[in-house]
Amino acid sequence: MSAASIRLLLAATFLPAVPAFAADDGLATAKAMVTAAHPGQCESDLAERFDGLEDQTFDVSWPETRYDGTVEDVKGRLYQITCGLGAYNVAVAYVFAREDGFPEEGEIVSFATPAFSLDYEPGDDTYTKLVRDPAVTGFTAGTILVNPEFDADTNTISTFEKWRGLGDAYSTGRWTLEKGSFVLKHYLIDPIYEANLEDPPEAMSDTQFTLYDAGP
Repeated sequence: MSAASIRLLLAATFLPAVPAFAADDGLATAKAMVTAAHPGQCESDLAERFDGLEDQTFDVSWPETRYDGTVEDVKGRLYQITCGLGAYNVAVAYVFAREDGFPEEGEIVSFATPAFSLDYEPGDDTYTKLVRDPAVTGFTAGTILVNPEFDADTNTISTFEKWRGLGDAYSTGRWTLEKGSFVLKHYLIDPIYEANLEDPPEAMSDTQFTLYDAGP
């Protein structure tokens, strides 16, 4: 695979734009886009039924270098739409719209993530012993993030996805807005369910595997 192909894979891709945004801040249209894209998976009334799950709008900007070498700040808007609620995880989708070129259109963001394999020791019903370290088998992409937070100071979305309610096993990811795309920067997993043991060693609680790291 060429370097250019890898860069395209790791950059967040966008689904085709659907309806034009309304005259307001576009939040209602963004919600309609997400609900239509995930029928049966996304609930449109979560924000009304549960406190703290309100959809949000963020004004964002980032530098881009033009053909003549000048650097210009480009502006856009990011919509955070609560999509689903589980026992210990909240599913969220994002819609992104640039001001330049397509001021009235938005697109659902797709986030690159590593695909990986896990091999626990045969007969290990505690899921605390791995035969080998997790292996990255490629990359995939999806439009739903779990327990995400957006940092407006760094234009970064970070996640903490619990694999079960105790949170002893989990995955985390970080994507940063660059040149109008959310690019995967870091992805880490903790696949060890140490809470299955009565007295797990401290080192087991700290076992983590970085599956992808592009630096700051």
